[in-house]
Amino acid sequence: MPRLIFTFETLFQVLAAEKNLRTVIKCRTVPTPSGLSTDICGIALEIFEEADKEAAATALRASSLTPKGIHLVY
Repeated sequence: MPRLIFTFETLFQVLAAEKNLRTVIKCRTVPTPSGLSTDICGIALEIFEEADKEAAATALRASSLTPKGIHLVY
């Protein structure tokens, strides 16, 4: 099952994004999967429903928490 992973530059951004989203979108912090860029934080945000991708990205941008990357990991 594919995983939707949002990556950020810092741990602060990951935690702030989780706090911002967790009341409306099911998500959790996870270790950044191997194989993704090395210039990102070692912790990422996993969004459980792929259908929530755009809503999550829009909500984060509105809070000035633009993800460094959005990845679909198999």
